[in-house]
Amino acid sequence: MKVLVNAVSAKLGGAATYVRNLVRSLEQQARPDDRFVVVVPPERAGEMRRDGKLVRVLSSRAASGSYARRWWWDQVTLRRLVARERPDVLFSSANFAMLSCPCPQALLVRIPIYFSREYCARVLPGQPAAFRTEIALRRLLVCRSTGSADCVVTPSAAMLEDLRRFARIPEGRARVIPYGVPEERIAALGPARREHADPLRVLWVSHYADHKNLATLLRAVALLQRRGSTQVELRLTLEPAQNGQHTPMRQEERELLRSLGERVRYLGVLGYEQVWQAYREAHVFVFPSLCESFGHPLVEAMAGGLPVVASDIPVHREICGAAARYFPVFDADALAEQLAALGADDGLRAEMVRQGSVRVRSFLWEDHVSGLLGLLREMAAPKLASRDAAAQVA
Repeated sequence: MKVLVNAVSAKLGGAATYVRNLVRSLEQQARPDDRFVVVVPPERAGEMRRDGKLVRVLSSRAASGSYARRWWWDQVTLRRLVARERPDVLFSSANFAMLSCPCPQALLVRIPIYFSREYCARVLPGQPAAFRTEIALRRLLVCRSTGSADCVVTPSAAMLEDLRRFARIPEGRARVIPYGVPEERIAALGPARREHADPLRVLWVSHYADHKNLATLLRAVALLQRRGSTQVELRLTLEPAQNGQHTPMRQEERELLRSLGERVRYLGVLGYEQVWQAYREAHVFVFPSLCESFGHPLVEAMAGGLPVVASDIPVHREICGAAARYFPVFDADALAEQLAALGADDGLRAEMVRQGSVRVRSFLWEDHVSGLLGLLREMAAPKLASRDAAAQVA
């Protein structure tokens, strides 16, 4: 089986981590006669050099320019690459597909803000007109892409449900293949976390974006500080003056951060191993997002032995089940109560860690890659059978 992977937009964040981990896992889980051609931005190509026997990496700057340039890449340049490479399957790994693709095509959709009820109702109306127009255009292009894909993949059932509010996707053309963590990362609870937490080290792992709902977490910490019953040190994977990828940090959040002062510890943008160290050093993980396609830090935190407090949205329930404690999305007082309860009860934290260590085994990265390879083989099967039949006749 030969697969062409279009990961040209994997410049940073989760998209970059995804393709980096995927290439590494393909070398471990693929069959000897499989071949993969992976197209990535130049900054990813340099860190993913391969010998070309199983995985060959190509680079393109198509995602660094305008929307028109990206669309030209997906519809024209990539089509020429498909004609040249003659893959059995095209895997488009970031929301946009080739229209009228000459080979079977799987499309991974993983951007929640285009389709989330909460985001569209609570956040988008307050954004500038240009940003609302951009979201509407991207949503339209994703929906058009789903109609051209032979199979649409999402990392959660909640993401697929939101997508289907806008795009008609038949049951037989949709597949949920959850992300996960490498099995080797699942750790037992360290003895230090069984001790009384003072201050309670609360960790938030993410880049800044308006749908990450940082303000609710900051208001909860401010409430705890005023009440004085629970001492908290909030650890953020941000730089003090960091702006968002799409929108600048809101003034309210900047003021809350200033008011919290030394209660906030800025970890900065962390590398992969540094993130796992941050999990090991914290007491509680909080994920207040109002929408996610999966929420990878949730499974990382459970794997790292942390109790999880998350906003009460369908995708978080889908991932964590009973292994997390939940609060209404914008309810800072409810979040503060959850943190206070965890700070006061070592046994509660230990029980949540135990439940999380069981729950996370349902979300392994090896299972994601296995499921993806299985899907790609299904899609390639007719073409491979036809080729084998032609070879026998010859």
